[in-house]
Amino acid sequence: MKKNFLNPALRRKLLVISLLCLLIASALQLYTFGFADNFFINWLRMFVVLFVLVAGTVLAIVPGANYIVNKASQLLS
Repeated sequence: MKKNFLNPALRRKLLVISLLCLLIASALQLYTFGFADNFFINWLRMFVVLFVLVAGTVLAIVPGANYIVNKASQLLS
């Protein structure tokens, strides 16, 4: 029996984040530098940086802050 590495909800979130980061990196690279000699290296670098920032924010920081605020509100009430 095949075991899923990622559950479908997390896989869908990562796919949406990666597609958005790919589009934003493409637009930013083309607008800022145009189609230069090292386009693909800069494009990949921008994609990786954006993906790490957005995925870290969406999947770790926001749920963590939500959890802390909920626990603090339960303690205070």
